Amino acid sequence: MPRMTICRSNLSRTIALALPVVLGLAAPAPAQGARASAHTVKKGDTFWEIARTYLGDPLLWPQLYKINTDRVSDPHWIYPGQVLKLEAAAGQTAVPTQDTPPPVAPKAPVPAAAAPPPAPVPVPMPAPAEVQQPVQAVQGDDDGLDLFRRRRVANVSNAFRTYREVRYHPLRAGEFYSAGFLTEGDSLPFGRLLGPVTPEQILSARARAAVQIFTQVAIQPPAGGSYAVGDTLAIVERREGPAGYGQAVVPMGLVRVTGANGNQALGLVVAVYGAIRDGQSALPAERFVDPGAVQYQPVKSGLEGHVLSPRDLRELRHPQEVLFIDIGKADGVARGDLFEARRTPGPQPRAVADAVDEVMVVLEVIHVRNRTATVKVINVVSPDVPPGTHIRQVAKLPS
Repeated sequence: MPRMTICRSNLSRTIALALPVVLGLAAPAPAQGARASAHTVKKGDTFWEIARTYLGDPLLWPQLYKINTDRVSDPHWIYPGQVLKLEAAAGQTAVPTQDTPPPVAPKAPVPAAAAPPPAPVPVPMPAPAEVQQPVQAVQGDDDGLDLFRRRRVANVSNAFRTYREVRYHPLRAGEFYSAGFLTEGDSLPFGRLLGPVTPEQILSARARAAVQIFTQVAIQPPAGGSYAVGDTLAIVERREGPAGYGQAVVPMGLVRVTGANGNQALGLVVAVYGAIRDGQSALPAERFVDPGAVQYQPVKSGLEGHVLSPRDLRELRHPQEVLFIDIGKADGVARGDLFEARRTPGPQPRAVADAVDEVMVVLEVIHVRNRTATVKVINVVSPDVPPGTHIRQVAKLPS
């Protein structure tokens, strides 16, 4: 860092010269002679040099500029012949006490009066319904009586007509294909999912990584069987079902057959309901018939049965959960039927009061086999629905 030397004698002299100027007093004249009250600019002059000459310190040049702002607009530009004041006049300040008023914009010429445009022809419109609604008088009204004002009330019934007239579709293809069923001990033509035909680009640390949608996979048909291009196969997991009802078939997704690769069928994953992994079973998907937008018909003294088991191991029931029941096609059950699971009245464990007959959940039939059916929970009142709970048919779709 460079050394800095301060000359105390020069500093004291500078302060002595600057102090009278700051206080608005006449500064002492330079040592060469009496101080002048004005200076005529010569070629080569600057405020710096003029301050050095008359004030003894060039750093005091801003004082000279402040008292000459009425003559010099830019301190860097002064011209020969200009007369600069060396001391402030009585009452003069460096900054104006009032702002300069903005320039007055010239008035725009007033255009000649033009003929008014023709009035638009009113188009007759259907008037909405109007009603007379009383409005209580508020403070400031001319009179204290109730005021009746004519208010327009829009008729919104037409706006919601479309929504009211849309009829409910009780059955949907996605719910049908993802529901599953019980085999009831039947032997079904299961094939086997072999996995993706394209090797993984990044090796997975998990064994049997799940297959994603639109992945091309290979399927091994059952012994003596084959698949045709365009066939839809359900990729399923087989789990242990209720005693006496065979296995539980739980769909994981759908595969559309696209071709063959030797003895293996090629397919494209077109729907995913769960984790699709190699080694799972493949089964031709049943055809779904959409009943369309129809309304339920109430049923009195309908079919009765019991809940066999939930498809997935959960303690409490929730909407969209899948259950299996112990009545099926042989008993007259059809897809779309509505059942109520009802509590059996009688003594309750760890309670003094007896239970009453009440609705616990509402169930809709999604898939039907000969002795069993697959139902979906669509409404929950009490979620503790154990296996063996009594069910009763309350509505069905028109046949």
